[in-house]
Amino acid sequence: MRLQKFFQIIVCLFIVIMIFGCSSSRSSMDRREQKELTYRMKKGDRLKYKMSLASEQTMEMMGQEMVTTVNGYTHMHMNVEDIAKDGNLTFVYAIDSMNVELKGPQGIQSFINPTELMGKRTRVTINAYGRKLSSAIVDSVKLSGMLAQLGVGRQAALNLMELSAKEVKSGDTWSTSRTDTMSQGGGKIIVTPSLTYTVGGEVDTLGYKCVRIASKGNTTIKGEGTQMGAKFFIEGQGPGSGIAYFAPKEGLLAATTSVSDLEMTIAVTGQQNMTIPQSTSQKFSLVLVK
Repeated sequence: MRLQKFFQIIVCLFIVIMIFGCSSSRSSMDRREQKELTYRMKKGDRLKYKMSLASEQTMEMMGQEMVTTVNGYTHMHMNVEDIAKDGNLTFVYAIDSMNVELKGPQGIQSFINPTELMGKRTRVTINAYGRKLSSAIVDSVKLSGMLAQLGVGRQAALNLMELSAKEVKSGDTWSTSRTDTMSQGGGKIIVTPSLTYTVGGEVDTLGYKCVRIASKGNTTIKGEGTQMGAKFFIEGQGPGSGIAYFAPKEGLLAATTSVSDLEMTIAVTGQQNMTIPQSTSQKFSLVLVK
């Protein structure tokens, strides 16, 4: 049972970090009309976002199928601290509220506004096209209990999509690939999402005139570590797709929605040697709220 609990912790860790951006759209923007997509928020701006997540994981271990579901949302705010001459943008974000429910073989676990996380700030600098240049913790967090095992704290990150560095028109594409490394829960997990974006039409979204941007891609995961005396090795990959809505005039991300699937293998060595297949499907959204 200790191994079962351990692997549920590992599975839940992936749910928090598997965040895809955007997919298919129908074009209505004039193909000849080029637009520059850049983040142009102003110093002193305060934006609020709601991040929602629903996922289901199925894992087979010792001849038993275990299903774990996660449903919840997080409200965050970001304060724009500085805009450099070269367009680099520095903002600080923090969690305002959280309500997450985890259901699995071990029962139901709820996380409602955990005091360890509320208001804890992280400072991020991006360039005008959304590429992350730096990230630093402002307020340290000391997690306890299940939160510490899940490593939830800094994984509820506010990640803004990366834009094209060139002007685009309907039908244009660009690609991004980034690597995120986590050192929590007794191991190191490396997540590499690779996405191709396609510009679609202009639509009115949340009171903004937005460019609809589609994306499809693939994510790979590799990792290893030690937990509860067992050595584990992880490999996995899977597709994702979604839709993003970006407001060029205001230079801000209005919303994203996405779906993704992941097939993964967990190999364990120690007192018990085993190979465990695991699959995860999830739906994610990030929406600007006023």
